Amino acid sequence: MAKPEVAGKVRHATTQIRRIARDPVLVVAILGIALGTIIFILYPLLKVILLPSADNWRAFLSRTRYLTVTKNTFRMVFLSTISATTLGYIFAYATTRIKDMPLRGLFHWIAILPLISPPFVIGLSFILLFGRRGIITYSLLGLNFDLYGWHGLWFAQTIAFFPVAYMALAGVLSKINPSLEQAAQDMGAKGFTLFRTVTLPLTLPGIAAAALLVANFILADFGNPMLIGGNFSVLATEAYMLITGRYDTNMAAVLVSVLFIPSLVFFLAQRWVLGRKSFVTVTGKPSSMDPPSVSSVTKWVVFAICSLIGLLVLSIYVVVFVGAFTELWGVNWNLTLANFEYTIFRGQELWNSVRFATVAAILTATFCTIGAYVLCRKRFIGRGFLEFLSLLPAALPGTMMGIGYVLAFNQPPIVLSGTVAIIVLVMATRNIPFGYRTGVSTLQQIDKSIEEASADLGAGSGRTFYHVVLPLLKYAFTTTLVYTFIKSINTLSAVIFVVSPGKNVAASSILGLSEHGYWGQASALSAGLILITFAALGLFRLLAGSNAKLFDV
Repeated sequence: MAKPEVAGKVRHATTQIRRIARDPVLVVAILGIALGTIIFILYPLLKVILLPSADNWRAFLSRTRYLTVTKNTFRMVFLSTISATTLGYIFAYATTRIKDMPLRGLFHWIAILPLISPPFVIGLSFILLFGRRGIITYSLLGLNFDLYGWHGLWFAQTIAFFPVAYMALAGVLSKINPSLEQAAQDMGAKGFTLFRTVTLPLTLPGIAAAALLVANFILADFGNPMLIGGNFSVLATEAYMLITGRYDTNMAAVLVSVLFIPSLVFFLAQRWVLGRKSFVTVTGKPSSMDPPSVSSVTKWVVFAICSLIGLLVLSIYVVVFVGAFTELWGVNWNLTLANFEYTIFRGQELWNSVRFATVAAILTATFCTIGAYVLCRKRFIGRGFLEFLSLLPAALPGTMMGIGYVLAFNQPPIVLSGTVAIIVLVMATRNIPFGYRTGVSTLQQIDKSIEEASADLGAGSGRTFYHVVLPLLKYAFTTTLVYTFIKSINTLSAVIFVVSPGKNVAASSILGLSEHGYWGQASALSAGLILITFAALGLFRLLAGSNAKLFDV
């Protein structure tokens, strides 16, 4: 029985190869995707994983310093994931389940603000607000408060990553059929009992998926631990110190490999949770009923929490812009334009970020649009492996990717160190998973018969893609373009390893300025990044109109 099955598989594979070979455009596309993912995703990853020796791993297990750093990392993942997911749930509940919540729309926009701005801005703002010369702790309250350490990092990561949980949970909560809650209410369940027995169980898979996603972000967080971690080091920052301080690539590779294992587990677990069929119970026709009303106490408690966090988030951005015009934060409050002159008008870092991010965005959008079409619509040997590689960067911490590029492209056969190309490629590769998923989700809404009709008329894969599929993917292409641009100009953890003199970017420059106490200049550069980010997002919404779904629930 086995021999006929094997023979059938061989014939099927041979037929596939012959069919693909008759379409040279498809052959070039498959080879391009294969080479791109293998060289720029798999190869750097393998360089990192295979570099450490047995002695390096023994050193890691025997040195108290490394074990303490590992414990610190998972301690922060545990604490910050719980607090960020809880806060995200409260915001999501306020905006989706309490229809008469005051300022409901404002809370939604406040919750997504940290998603579309540099992640390290939270840490910088917390220093300006609550640091040793913070405007609240020192200037207003007269306290000598030490923000640096695990407590300050926990606070910063909670605020920085609760929007990630909010985006995931708002979609889950908004899809709950209100008739289920109304039925439970008719049977006597009210208040917290209704929430505990009906609403919460329906959202448990969503909470799990959101927590796993948040945990992955916190695990890979680099900017906040660098700015306010102080002596409380985590794996990402310790690996950076090993590279920049002693150029101990072997031990740095060990640390990021340790970081990669839970990151991959979280990523795969999240995909498994999201792939479950029974995510939210929805039966029959969608209900037009509003969610059941909550008590006044619940509404105003939730409102108070959202208002307090909302004020904090808004103050984060206000203090950055105020700091950008301040001569010397905490000492000399005179207004000045010197910070902007030094960092934006005389410096090149911001404009480097814009140029590099633009090229990376075009590269990612083009690669992902073609890749999504080929991997989603065509069947060939190795397709599943290439799809896995396209999604793999989502599980790679930025520090691991940055170190991987240093190891992979600092020597033959491919030497890119010190060039603009290596910076652009790091930016582009980091955002391939988003672009690929966006393209695939759009293609799943397009009937295959449209392409089949084109093929029946004699058009090859290239002609069908250009004239039929590409126009239908224009919004997926534009979304990937804008998303990659926004994320690339704000990225830090990966690019900080590959920048070089004359080719620095704004994110790494902000970190350097902050470490040396140049808060005004760091704020001015951060303000420039924020303005460019909002300008890009505003232009996208203007051009795409109702189709602009970026960072929307």
